[in-house]
Amino acid sequence: MSEHKHILVATLGGQPQIVTFTLDLLLQVPYPISDVIVLHPKASHIRLRHALELLSAEFVGDYYKAAKRTIHFHSQMLELGDTALDDISDNAHVDGTLNTIHRLIGNLKRQEYRIHLSVSGGRRLMSLLAVSVAAFNFDHNDHIWHLYTPEAVKEQTHEGRLMHIIPDAGIKLLRSPFPSLGAYVYNPQQSFRNAQETEQTQREAQERVMCTAVEKQATPAQKKVLRAFARGLRPTQVAAELSIAAVTVNTHKTALLDYCHTVWNIPSDERLDYHFLRAKFANYFHDSE
Repeated sequence: MSEHKHILVATLGGQPQIVTFTLDLLLQVPYPISDVIVLHPKASHIRLRHALELLSAEFVGDYYKAAKRTIHFHSQMLELGDTALDDISDNAHVDGTLNTIHRLIGNLKRQEYRIHLSVSGGRRLMSLLAVSVAAFNFDHNDHIWHLYTPEAVKEQTHEGRLMHIIPDAGIKLLRSPFPSLGAYVYNPQQSFRNAQETEQTQREAQERVMCTAVEKQATPAQKKVLRAFARGLRPTQVAAELSIAAVTVNTHKTALLDYCHTVWNIPSDERLDYHFLRAKFANYFHDSE
């Protein structure tokens, strides 16, 4: 399917079969998965230790016996600084989890892996945080997967009683949509929250450039109307404040929205109204005052 390296990154709790079910289904597509990494807290609980033991037994000598092929198996503990996390029980643990996953995903992107993230296993908060990191790092070549297992099958497979898919059991992968911000330039010295702030700053700077481009195209009369809309006024209020006819306000508004369609590369058939001007230009004019 692809010459790129594909990797499965899976959140793990006490249900190891989620990882092997997901891997088996991905290999059937076929995605050429060469590595599997499981994300988990410190294995201080017997259920998690048992899950790791069952998974390790599936990849003896980096050979995945179910598919009769070489697949490298790795384990990644959640960390806060140099300390392994037993759980995610406070805000410091949340930051540690975010940064652990952020470093892992960022390094995989630098190595040009196509990442398949499985979020059906382990702590729900760990999965949610993993999705947050993925949305910030992933591009269109990466995927987030949810494993659907019918209720009738869950008891048969519970805690690794069966590690591979039962034929015709209805187990399937569902691709989860996510807001991809694309792969930014990864900095291993930067925390996840700092990276978010950097991305936000870059996005705000881009918005200012676009607002400036519209303002430069506008006539003096259009600029007055634009500033009034940016302050949150409705069309009738703009007409009253500027002592101009409502039809004149509408003419200027139409021209301004045409500029916006072009600058923001919005399809011409996508309707915009004066609320768009308020949303885009409120901070622009406020910051310039």
